[in-house]
Order: sequence, then structure tokens, then C-alpha cells
Amino acid sequence: MKVQLQGVNAAVKKNLPILPLILFYGPNQSAIKVKSNEVTELLCGPTGLDEMRVSKLTETALLKDPQVLYERLKTIGFFSGKQVLIIEGSTDKISKLLSEALDNWSKEDATLILIANTLKKTSSLRKLAEQHASAICVPIYEEQRDIKNIEKIIDNSELTITDKNIVRFLKNPHNFSSYNSFLSLIEKLELYKFDDPTPVTFNEIELFLSDSDNPSIYEIINFLSNGDTKELFFSLKRISNTGFNTNQIINAVHKHFSLLHKLSLNLGNPDFVLNKNYPPIFGQRRQQIIGQSQVWSTNLIERALNIINEVEKEMRSSSKLSLTTSLERSFLRILSLIKPIT
Repeated sequence: MKVQLQGVNAAVKKNLPILPLILFYGPNQSAIKVKSNEVTELLCGPTGLDEMRVSKLTETALLKDPQVLYERLKTIGFFSGKQVLIIEGSTDKISKLLSEALDNWSKEDATLILIANTLKKTSSLRKLAEQHASAICVPIYEEQRDIKNIEKIIDNSELTITDKNIVRFLKNPHNFSSYNSFLSLIEKLELYKFDDPTPVTFNEIELFLSDSDNPSIYEIINFLSNGDTKELFFSLKRISNTGFNTNQIINAVHKHFSLLHKLSLNLGNPDFVLNKNYPPIFGQRRQQIIGQSQVWSTNLIERALNIINEVEKEMRSSSKLSLTTSLERSFLRILSLIKPIT
């Protein structure tokens, strides 16, 4: 049967002795994880984890050895009490297997908790949970980015925020790809600022909203955009020893020059462009990008983008051995657009 999120706990308590399966599905995986943990405690009590009455399986492991499902469902644990089996990454691939398991399920067996991403109406897994008389099917979607809720989260956090611009930034839902992205940022900032009473800065926010895991890529982009040949190739050589991903670098460069192109078309109002960028760009890096957009003309940026497009095609068809050479050659061509190579 289908149950809305707010009615899950009541439905679980009502059907506790005869509840074979609960399916949580939707795009909001963070909320699904929280709710599945909450329901697990409802089923097993607060000692369920310590008493090893909660176990997990992935769909991949289940498909490799279907028999493990029946073993986990039927095995009686050392400790008395309800047992729960959580299957992560559930899809329609295991619908038939689960249907057979439900036909043979008894109230002494473990309750199944399925965690899935978005499922279509035609999903066999979703139909199984919705149409079964005792099972529970719960869709969990992205939460509404309610400004009052956002303000409450900011006020209740352990963060010290004195800059009104930061407060405005955090309250603007358009600065985040999702509500979960906002919650994740607050959580990371709280951990980062633990025992640090100083106010949050934009640089700290950028640290956690950055879409690059490698600061060296930012260095390479800056050296390339500023025409600094010596430092650019020094950085390339340095990170080549760390097994860097050439595709990651060229993708980041492509994204950067695409942003410069937008800025070159809006030189009078760079904030209009940058405020729409995700992840946000603040502080020194913001000023660097604005400065670069003033050095590069729209025509030169378009020529650079053509070179980047060419190398992307070349890299898709080249051997692994020649990827670095292709990258270096393309960077030399881009550098030659704004500065003679010496």
C-alpha cells in the first residue's frame, strides 16, 4: 500500500507484526536514509544494531547469490526481537525474487527495507510494494525550499555568521542545486568550524561548494588564463606524478572558458553572470575570473573553445599514452592566443 511520508511511522506501528516489506524511493536519498534509520529503530528498538538484528545487502550482491535473501530472512538471531534486512540500490531487477520471497514470508521472518532511487509508475518494484496488502510503499521527494525552514536551520546551527551577504546567500535557494545541497553545506561547515568561534567566511563556503576535488586544477586554469607558460607546465608536470585525470582537467578548462565567454558578453555587469554560476564563486577567485574576462576578448575565447573542443575529440579517440601530449599541445595553442611563448 502507498503511504505518504508523514504517515509512515503510524503505518509501521499499526502493521508491526505483519509487515514484510517497506519500499522507500525517490530523488531525496538523504531524507530516505534518515527515514529508513528511523523506521529500523521502530521495528527493532534502540538495541537492534548492537544486537546485530539489522543487516544490509546491495542489489548486486543479491543478484550474484539469490539464496542469501532467504537465508537472511529466515535465520533466527542469537538475540530475540524483530530483525531487519536493508537492500540498498534496489531496482526492478529483483522484483521477481522479492515477489517469491513475499509469498513465503511469515511474521517470524525479517522485515525487508528497500532503498531505491526514482521509480516510474510502471516500475515492477513499485507495483509490488503498492499492491501488496501488508507492504508499505513510500515516495520521498525533494523537500520544498521554504524560506522559513531555511532560516530556522541557519538560526539553530552552531555557526557564527555576521556577514549579512553570507546570510542572504544562504537564504537564497537558487544558490544551491537542491535542498539537500544546502543541508549538506551547513553540516560540513559545522564540522569544519567545530571549536572555532570565528564567523563563517565566503572562502570557507566556497571550499565546500567547489565542484573540484583537486586544487591543482584551479592552479592550471589560472596559469592558462593568465598566460603563465612556465608555471602552467610546472603544475602539469607536478600533478602528472599523482595519476591525474586528463579528462577532468580538460572538462574544467572547458567550463572555465565557457564562463569567460559569458562574462565577455556582459563586461558591464559581471555579477549578473557570476551570481548564476553553480557552484558559487567568491573572494579572490571571483576577482581573478573577472580580470581574466577583461584580458580575453570574446573572439579569442571562442578560438580557445574551438581548440578545447578539438582536443576533447582527439582525447576520446587517442591512446592513453598520448593524452598528456594532446593536453600540452592544446594548452600551448591557447597560450599563443594571448602571449608569445618563450
